[in-house]
Amino acid sequence: MNSSATALSYSVHTDPAPLRVGTEKAPAHATVRITLTNSGPDPVPCGTIAFTLPVGSGPEALTAAPDTIRASTDDAGWSAEHRGGGVVHVRPAADGTELKPGARVVVTLADITVNHAVGAITLGISESGGAGGGVGGLRAGGSPESLRRAPGGLRLAKASPTAMLEDFRPDRVDVPNGGTVKLTWKCEVGPDYELFYGDQRRLVNDCIDEDGNGEWTSPGLTSATAFMILGSTVRDGVPVTYGLTTAVTVDVPDLEVGDLDVNGSVRLFGRAAEIAGGTESSPAEYVADTDGVITGYIKTTQDQVPAELKVFVTPPELRRQQFATQSWDARGGTLNQEASLFVPVPKGSRVRVVQKGDTNFTAALTWFPFGAGSLTPPPQ
Repeated sequence: MNSSATALSYSVHTDPAPLRVGTEKAPAHATVRITLTNSGPDPVPCGTIAFTLPVGSGPEALTAAPDTIRASTDDAGWSAEHRGGGVVHVRPAADGTELKPGARVVVTLADITVNHAVGAITLGISESGGAGGGVGGLRAGGSPESLRRAPGGLRLAKASPTAMLEDFRPDRVDVPNGGTVKLTWKCEVGPDYELFYGDQRRLVNDCIDEDGNGEWTSPGLTSATAFMILGSTVRDGVPVTYGLTTAVTVDVPDLEVGDLDVNGSVRLFGRAAEIAGGTESSPAEYVADTDGVITGYIKTTQDQVPAELKVFVTPPELRRQQFATQSWDARGGTLNQEASLFVPVPKGSRVRVVQKGDTNFTAALTWFPFGAGSLTPPPQ
């Protein structure tokens, strides 16, 4: 969830998923994990964030016994406190601490005793007010009236304890680019189960054991991915379908966009690095992890005794390309003091640098990657 009324984005995962209501003979317990993320381009100064679990015995309430709730975070620089009545305050240790772009904090609400009424609840979210739309500086003694409530909140379903499909979850909610996740779920054996993600769909009955425990490992993920599992059967002559969803985010994801509007600064080049160069006539070889360019020069130290610089680039599935320059004049000024090169390098290319001369010379080359990526020696 993200709106103009909140400076941070929020997502929620429950254990079990979906939540199960309890009975007089079999109380139900649950854990709710809320991930708060700065998805914007600028750091956000943080004060207090309040989460409100609806209390009561009806279908729109989560628990009738809020005193059992325990709150914690996965970041030592942040604290979570259950203030009673289902209200949890989360704040950084130092008021006004900035949450950097892309940074996140996971808040865990454990030992929740779910009430007995099937329904749907709204987990309320409020942020302390601050100048410029940030999550401002409400201190520990701040008043609840200074919290800005997010419209809508986060909706969570409470299902019957005898539902056909339950506890659908990934083993990780955030993976590196190219990483995989293991999805698990519990279900009745017999109905047909189909999994949907991206533009793919597949039957997963072969991934379910005789006890109704399902397990499937995804391919490598390169962008945020939503998963949905549907179970279909017939009960009392009526077709019935149960469905559960979950999602996984990817750190440094691939992007496929049409028009892209950016609010803030954009950096095209990553960290530059010096390669080869110097005064020795030894060749050097590299492999490009990403697209980039190489700039370089060579300079002879004796007139009419040339020094030569060559860069060979072999892109994937293409023939080798050669870029070369020579230095003949040792004088300064504009009279060919430096013979320079500018070499484009596609991702995955093999690069060979050759610098040589019949007398002393100096050379320097620099790698400028587009984004994150290095020019590294090839594996032996």
